[in-house]
Amino acid sequence: MNACLTWLLLQGVGALPQPHWPHTFRAVYTSDDKQTTGYYASDTRPTVGASRITFADGSRDHLCSYYHTNTSCEQLTTGGFRYLYFPKVADCCKCCTYSTGSYECGGPVGPKWVSNATGNLVYLGQEQILSRACHKWGISGVFPGKLNYYFQDVETGLPCGIDGYNYLRTPAEPADDQYLFEPGSVNLAVPGSTFEVPPLCTSSRYCGGKVCASGPDFHQQLSMLV
Repeated sequence: MNACLTWLLLQGVGALPQPHWPHTFRAVYTSDDKQTTGYYASDTRPTVGASRITFADGSRDHLCSYYHTNTSCEQLTTGGFRYLYFPKVADCCKCCTYSTGSYECGGPVGPKWVSNATGNLVYLGQEQILSRACHKWGISGVFPGKLNYYFQDVETGLPCGIDGYNYLRTPAEPADDQYLFEPGSVNLAVPGSTFEVPPLCTSSRYCGGKVCASGPDFHQQLSMLV
């Protein structure tokens, strides 16, 4: 092998950038697909395992819009449940579980999402996200043939945003889970109070309907009795 080429390889020149998803961070986002803005917070440390996504208007979110439109919505994932909270109309319900039960939904997005453990991640180059250069990766998900995307700031290594394939009621109504983080808003410190369950949600019903669970299944009922 050419000595110069060997030296370059040893120096890592030409190596592809590696994605990194912080265990904890919070940011202000904007979303063209959801036509709204909000706040995104995540803490995937084993002792916490929670996330909170707020929507100034949840009308174009797959879950929120099924129950209320033209109002704010929050998706709080903590303590094994994903809650849908509508503060302006004083409503809250449990959508699904991510720790037990047969009607599972995704828990908080964590570092495993970009680990490429199953070879489902591909680097796609750079893209401008809110006027800054960001690395872009495509990640195969639960929808065959549909990629999810992760963007990471070229300069800081912090998340620029995510764009997960989704729709409103049918695939003919695209509405991705797109959260593009405002430059300078990403903060790796997340107060524990961020994931506190609102009083209205603590004893809330199951949401039901076509997009959420209607109630606890046998496994959950059994765990409540132990």
